[in-house]
Amino acid sequence: MAIYKKLGEHLVYQGKLAELYEDHLELPNGRQVVYDLVRLGDGAAVLPIDEKGKLVLIRQYRNSVDREVYEIPAGLKEPEDSTGEICARRELEEEAGYRAERLEFVAQAYGSIGACSQKTDIFLAEGLIPCERHLDPEEFIEIYHFPLEEALDMVQRKEIVDGKTIIAILHYQIQQLNRKTGIE
Repeated sequence: MAIYKKLGEHLVYQGKLAELYEDHLELPNGRQVVYDLVRLGDGAAVLPIDEKGKLVLIRQYRNSVDREVYEIPAGLKEPEDSTGEICARRELEEEAGYRAERLEFVAQAYGSIGACSQKTDIFLAEGLIPCERHLDPEEFIEIYHFPLEEALDMVQRKEIVDGKTIIAILHYQIQQLNRKTGIE
């Protein structure tokens, strides 16, 4: 196995949510390089499934792509969040206005592993109980309910482009196919 050696890092920029570093590394062949590294806090995301089996997606503006996008409720872990599940439950309530009787872990994913340290725990939520939403002052979020087939078509048409959302939708599709064929 190739051995990389971290020689050090230099903070280039510190923002409210992210830090940008120059990572100084020594490659297995002895050559030294500088990689960019964005450090973001870890987070959690949750795909809510309503009582009719529809996927609950939110739509909000994202400055990284300068447009509104469909995605699942998600957010950064707060200091009091000891687990991704706690964060996912909070975001489900805050952004979508639901509590969940059941939460199932789906995956842990890095959105841009080549340059960013952030990992996201992804969950499915079922047994939804409506509750009051608690949006942040800068959040303007709309809620939509889509059948699985329509959400899959939206992925194909590039209307859903968020990675964690695509992972959750595809996991749910596999889960539904397994249930139909008797595979658990």
